[in-house]
Amino acid sequence: MRALMAQSVVGMMSLLLLQIPVARAAPDHVDLHVYVADSCIVADEPYFVPEAPAPETANAETPKFLPLLGVVVGKVAELWINHEIQGSANKFKSRAARKDTRYALTKETNLYRADLQAAPVLEINSKLGCMTIVAAKIKPEPSDCRSAYVPKGLTPESMGLAETEWKTSRTDDSVENQLRRANVCVDGRAAAVYEGRFEFSKDGTAYRLRNAGYRINSLLTTATPGVTRTTLYTLKISEPGATDQQQVLSSAWVNLGTVSAGARSVGSDKDDPPWLKTPPLSVDARRAYEEKTKTHQEIAAEIDTLKRSLSRNQRILAGLDQRLFAAASGDLAAGLQQERTRVAVQIQTQGAELDACNTDFEQLPHAPMEFMPVTIEVAVTETESEKKAQLALADLVGSNSDIVASAAASAASGVFSKSVDLSALNTEPDAAERTGELAQARDRYFAGLASGQSAPSLAIAKGQYNAARRTLGLAPIQ
Repeated sequence: MRALMAQSVVGMMSLLLLQIPVARAAPDHVDLHVYVADSCIVADEPYFVPEAPAPETANAETPKFLPLLGVVVGKVAELWINHEIQGSANKFKSRAARKDTRYALTKETNLYRADLQAAPVLEINSKLGCMTIVAAKIKPEPSDCRSAYVPKGLTPESMGLAETEWKTSRTDDSVENQLRRANVCVDGRAAAVYEGRFEFSKDGTAYRLRNAGYRINSLLTTATPGVTRTTLYTLKISEPGATDQQQVLSSAWVNLGTVSAGARSVGSDKDDPPWLKTPPLSVDARRAYEEKTKTHQEIAAEIDTLKRSLSRNQRILAGLDQRLFAAASGDLAAGLQQERTRVAVQIQTQGAELDACNTDFEQLPHAPMEFMPVTIEVAVTETESEKKAQLALADLVGSNSDIVASAAASAASGVFSKSVDLSALNTEPDAAERTGELAQARDRYFAGLASGQSAPSLAIAKGQYNAARRTLGLAPIQ
């Protein structure tokens, strides 16, 4: 009898439990996939207009489309995909694996890029324009979904209106369709898409990550409809090391505030995120840059010096011609003529040297080079309260000493979007780089060669150039 009653009670409890909704139901697991390109996939999607068909293809059923604004993602550089943080080759500290956070890890990418078409110029990698975070299941390689992309066609009646009043004629405005433009092939429906723009100061020493918009079909931490989460996504730039403990070079974040399933935004420029210090070129990367571009730099320096000498001598020649025209004395005219001949010969010699240097430079490899490999960790955090979001961000800021101090203080106090005064930024080049000394010493040395300085003066300039090279661990010139 007791056994029968117990079974009845268990059965009734089971039925009751089946009727109780699960308040913290979690959605199907999706991975974070992060793509970086010079423009945003969704936020910078251009309007398209049909291309006028050729006479022989005038009856084609599917017209081609041309971008009206010229913003086209050619080949998006997918920098990293992570399936499970525990299965990653990079080990995280236990405190980093938050239950309310989804992580994605980079493969190594290079933070700096050198253009070798002219004199070498080292700048922030131009591929770091916009970061698109896709929380979804992606179709396996080699999937190609670009042909299924429905362009953002411009309606004919919008053509004469201002750009802010343009409207599209397409019916498929889903984020999955927009991602196909960059060949990001989502299997099913994307849970969410977030985009952030990288903005750099003019001198490249400071950057910030600005919200470029989001589309949230479902939250990552719960499937319960109607609930809200305080959401932020973060970025850590680290320098690979011999051990699992990587050195964090910089961190950035975007706070979206309170969001829920179905939320969408095109971004906002009202509040500026804080400026952060761009990781400077490391000593090893500087040494690699100087060694690999040594020939380019030296020939470019010779070309620049010869051009300046030619310009100076041409001005001197023009002045001598004026004095010869006005000279009345025979001896003075003879002296001026002799000096004119010497300058003219020097111009011819320097012109021949310049042609030879230009030929040598043209024969060098001109493919861009990238330097300073880094890894980037991206995380999307959804918390139940603003306080937990502040704690998560404080942990991120506290782990990185290279954030601008005032920006760190703003983050710790919960003022996420307060802009940092530009005067607080450290815009001076890193002391280890010593780029100014090296460039100045190199210019003085080649200027001395071109102008025919005396041997003692040239030896001093050469010694200063070699001293600057030794500070970077470079071999001295002979």
